[in-house]
Amino acid sequence: MNEGRRFDLENPWVFVFTNVVVWVVVVSTIETVLFDGDLTGAVIEGTTGGFVCGITMFYLRKNDWF
Repeated sequence: MNEGRRFDLENPWVFVFTNVVVWVVVVSTIETVLFDGDLTGAVIEGTTGGFVCGITMFYLRKNDWF
């Protein structure tokens, strides 16, 4: 039938990907709009920050620390 797909953040791949996308958008916007920075550097910083944050948050949630 017509089953709707649910956006499940319990999946580690979706959780980390979502974090990376949010970080890239936020860091790129802040760095280019407010500080007239380089977009390529902002994307690299956002990707790194999102990946590290996503892995850390998933680990902490998995171990019931957060």
